[in-house]
Amino acid sequence: MNINFLEKILKYRLSYSGTKETDILYKKLILGKLNNFQNEELNLLISLFNEHSDDDIFSFLTNKDNPPIKFKSLISKILYEK
Repeated sequence: MNINFLEKILKYRLSYSGTKETDILYKKLILGKLNNFQNEELNLLISLFNEHSDDDIFSFLTNKDNPPIKFKSLISKILYEK
């Protein structure tokens, strides 16, 4: 998919997650970094949101739970890269 299209999908999904807490967390940790992600990372991010609930993702991003192996590097990039 076109990288601009992927970014639009993610911007919408990250802004309207259903809870104010996750919207704030996603805005702080992910939205501002979308330009830093490669096409395959954007696709992986979409997969993360398709395969896991916002509660699961919140737990991954707050280090309460370990993410599945296929998402570990993505979560690490979200949390630790500027």
